[in-house]
Amino acid sequence: MSQRLATFLHDRHPERDSNALAVLQARTALLGRPLTLGEIEALATETDLPVALLHGVATFYEDIHPREVGRTHLLCCQGTACLVVGSVNLQASLERELGISGHAVTEDGAVSVAPVYCLGRCHAGPSLMAVTKGDQRVVRDHVTPDQISALIADAKNGTVSASPQEVVVEAHCEPPILLRRMDRGALATDLATAVAGGAYTGLEGALAMEPAAIIDIIKTSGLRGRGGAGFPTGMKWSFAAGYPSTQKYVCCNADEGDPGSYIDKLLMERDPHGLLAGMAIAGLAIGATKGVIYLRSEYPEAIAVLNTAIAEATAAGYLGANLRGSGKTFEITLFLGSGAYVCGEETAMLRSIEGLRGEVSVRPPFPAEKGLYGKPTVVNNVETLANIGWIIEHGGEAYAAIGVGKSRGTKAVSLNSLFAKPGLYEVPLGISLKTVVEELGGGLRDGMTLKGVQIGGPMGGILPPSDLDTPLGFEELATVGGLLGHGSIVAFDESVDMRTLARHLFQFTADESCGKCVPCRIGSVRGVELIDRLPTSNGTTANELQLLEQLLETMELGSLCALGGGVPAALYSIIKHWKHELAAS
Repeated sequence: MSQRLATFLHDRHPERDSNALAVLQARTALLGRPLTLGEIEALATETDLPVALLHGVATFYEDIHPREVGRTHLLCCQGTACLVVGSVNLQASLERELGISGHAVTEDGAVSVAPVYCLGRCHAGPSLMAVTKGDQRVVRDHVTPDQISALIADAKNGTVSASPQEVVVEAHCEPPILLRRMDRGALATDLATAVAGGAYTGLEGALAMEPAAIIDIIKTSGLRGRGGAGFPTGMKWSFAAGYPSTQKYVCCNADEGDPGSYIDKLLMERDPHGLLAGMAIAGLAIGATKGVIYLRSEYPEAIAVLNTAIAEATAAGYLGANLRGSGKTFEITLFLGSGAYVCGEETAMLRSIEGLRGEVSVRPPFPAEKGLYGKPTVVNNVETLANIGWIIEHGGEAYAAIGVGKSRGTKAVSLNSLFAKPGLYEVPLGISLKTVVEELGGGLRDGMTLKGVQIGGPMGGILPPSDLDTPLGFEELATVGGLLGHGSIVAFDESVDMRTLARHLFQFTADESCGKCVPCRIGSVRGVELIDRLPTSNGTTANELQLLEQLLETMELGSLCALGGGVPAALYSIIKHWKHELAAS
């Protein structure tokens, strides 16, 4: 039903004015606050959009949800990477000093505080974002208790300053592919630097090739999606190419929200043209003339960089009509999310681009057949697309020569701030997890003892130190209950209580569920309740453990997408390795 509504609105008014989410975003930014219910009704009359549609969309997204916020709205990151370094204490301290709780606002309307699940600053947590009038966003990192008073004073004055983003970025592979233009502090944000570094060399070559030849090279490379599921990229492109349509789309999923992951964020901020070239090549391969980057609002730096890069590439003929004199067309637009983790799921993302609630769709049909506005659509994440230009330039065989098993090429991994040397690293697939954790990351900071690592976000299993010899690969990690996923690695030290972590994972799912399916919507809430009801001593009883495992099985088998279906993997890990901690001390 949602897709039919989106298609109807798009066909009636193909311009952006028919997009309910875009309309609400624009009015919210103009007012500097979320709309009231009365203002939503007035906006519906003004735009000739159904009031139920606008209300339903507004209440789905955190950024525009009708509620009172302060002139400075502080979003405290509660993602797993920040949780393990004190983010809960940070939010509690702010609320205590301000005399408020929950989503409340100070009496003078100056400041409000709310949780957010990831800001992409996992290397520098605890972090928070200050949102002021006009949706101006700045991020503060490494926030400590002694900074609270000064931070509140700045928030009341609307003068919270941003932290400089200092992060290690290193390629530890030969040749470097993803980080070749941004290794060890280099930047390729301007067009001249990007072109000199070969950002568009692959696109120049692809313009002289037949679509099928492009797809064959990607198939030969063995490239699999880097956003989570690991589906073969060339196969996905061939499906979309095979469906006849007068319009097709390439959608870049830049809604990177997995706690611990900031890979796509840095790729966009430091080498945006590599992404744009990859999207254009995908468009040539499947016969699409339009691309959309769906970018999360929590990445303000990337918004500015991408807007500039798109304008530069269009002016130089790398995007737009008549690409480099070839007569071929591919244009890219940027669409901003509004605070919904589930929009990282491809069908939820497409519904959001269409201006609707970001709810997951039943599949089949898959997006390659019926995606954006019901048209054939390729959806790839930033890292996947950032590989494409190099593969076309150097050949599929060169890429396939790197890796292990069915996991070919290199992989970017991001380490959270509990490591001695957190940062973004490019490594060959097949490298041992121990090498990444102990040599690149330097182990844990301050002499802490490693308890476990979670790879691939909240849907990834948690591995104890005894599993660190496992190679970094899709199937290899799966054999020990892990998930390569997006490539984020969150470390836990011995102070992390696994019962608390289990509750956090269920609560995260409950807060971020789109609500479309019962196993995820209800199961996550029941999970929180079940963890809270576990005995406070003597461990879990067999009956309670059975209930927990039955709940996990229901969520795993019955959920529509990987949020409800994937989170049980982490809980199974806790039961397997740390069952004794499910009893509170």
